Amino acid sequence: MTGSAARARATVERYFAAMDAQDWDTLAAQLSDDGLVRDGPFEDVIEGKAGYVDFLRRIISALPGYHLVVHRVSAPEPDRLFVELTERFEVQGEPHHYPELCVMETGPDGLIRHVSVYVKQPGGEGPVEGSRAG
Repeated sequence: MTGSAARARATVERYFAAMDAQDWDTLAAQLSDDGLVRDGPFEDVIEGKAGYVDFLRRIISALPGYHLVVHRVSAPEPDRLFVELTERFEVQGEPHHYPELCVMETGPDGLIRHVSVYVKQPGGEGPVEGSRAG
């Protein structure tokens, strides 16, 4: 692993650890001040560090029992990482889990400049017959 790849991985790991701990200052320190873009699972886009941190703080702080578990980090390129994770929280007192994949890109400064979130749909049905395995 190159130095820039190790730096990017460490940044992303700090970002997710801070998200789980709801440590917004540490999380913000992992994000680029210039050109940050987050595109979400509903094709929603947030541009800018302050708006993104505010969004996360507002959403995650409102989720009872929030916990995030990173399962695997893969780096196909030094500045692009795939992070497989599960977010867990309670809905009407019942625990739920949401498996996700985040595609993260870091800039020359080693900070996160792009976050793309993909959420799996547990129990969902595919749009065509036979699309569900099992």
